[in-house]
Amino acid sequence: MANSNVTIRIDDELKKQADEMFDELGMSFTTAVNVFVKQALREGALPFDVTLHPRKPRTYDYGTENLGD
Repeated sequence: MANSNVTIRIDDELKKQADEMFDELGMSFTTAVNVFVKQALREGALPFDVTLHPRKPRTYDYGTENLGD
């Protein structure tokens, strides 16, 4: 299978943070982009919501849960 080179511009700090996270996940930046594109094609849409008003992140306090003790 032939490969195509794609050139993008991204903020240096954003790229550094992404590289660190993807490395923890065991993949390169290129692999992560390929995962994103494949998932977008599979869903026929962006694989996440794009909105002007993002939802507040959900938080959960695991320390207060009653585990039936």
